[in-house]
Amino acid sequence: MYVCVEKMMLFYTVKRFSNALRTKNSKIFTNKPQEQPQATLLFCEGAKRYGKKDYTKAVSLLRQAGKDGHAGAQFLLSECYYMGYGVKENPKQAFFWMKKAAVQGDEIAQSRLGKMYELGEGVPENFRLAAYWYKKAARQGVAHAQWHLGLCYEYGKGVLLSDRAALSWYRKAALAGNEGAQYSLAAAYYFGMEDILKSDANTALFWYEKVAGNEDADEARKDFAVSMVQRLKEKGHTARKKS
Repeated sequence: MYVCVEKMMLFYTVKRFSNALRTKNSKIFTNKPQEQPQATLLFCEGAKRYGKKDYTKAVSLLRQAGKDGHAGAQFLLSECYYMGYGVKENPKQAFFWMKKAAVQGDEIAQSRLGKMYELGEGVPENFRLAAYWYKKAARQGVAHAQWHLGLCYEYGKGVLLSDRAALSWYRKAALAGNEGAQYSLAAAYYFGMEDILKSDANTALFWYEKVAGNEDADEARKDFAVSMVQRLKEKGHTARKKS
C-alpha cells in the first residue's frame, strides 16, 4: 500500500514541476524575494534534466540551486536522494533537503516532510512533528496532507484524539479528490462516529463508489470499496452525497 502511495506522490512531483516549467507562474519560482535569478535558471534546467531522466546532471544543477536557497530545487533534490536518482539512496540527505524546502513554505515539501517524520525516514519517528507538518501543508490546501492529518486526529497520533477534526479534514480532502480520504470518509459514514455522525449507508455508498471507480486507487482500498458497493446496493441503498 505504501509503495503505491509513493508512486502516486512521485507522479505528482513530476507533473507539478512539468506544469511549473511550462507556465512559469508557480510560487516555486518566486518563493523567496532574495532568491537569485541564477538559482532559478539552475532549477529550471535541473528540472528539465530530471524530466528527461538525465538524473546525474539534474542532481548537479539542483544541488547548486538548492545551496542558493531555491525551495523547488531543494524539494526535487530530496526526491533524487529518496529514490536514488543520479545519486545513491540516502534517506538522511532526502530529509535534509526536504526540510529546507518545507521551512521556506513549500506546501508539497511540508506534506512529504510530515510523511518522513511519520515513517521515520531519514529522521527518528516523531508523530507530533509529522502532524505539525501535515497541518502546515493541509492549511495550504494539499489534499494528501489533509487526509493524513485527519488520520492523525482519528487515531490520536501526534495530536489530541478528535473525531470532529478528523471528519473535517477527511471532507476537505475527499472533496478535493483524494481517494484515501474518500475511503476514510466512506467508513466514517458507514460506521458512524460517536456523538458527531450517525451511520448513513447511502452517503457511505456515494464515497465508496468514488474509490471503486478510481483507476489509480490503492488496490486494497479499491477492492474493499468494490465489495462494499455491491453489498450496499444489494441491501437496496442508493448513493447520495450528504452536504
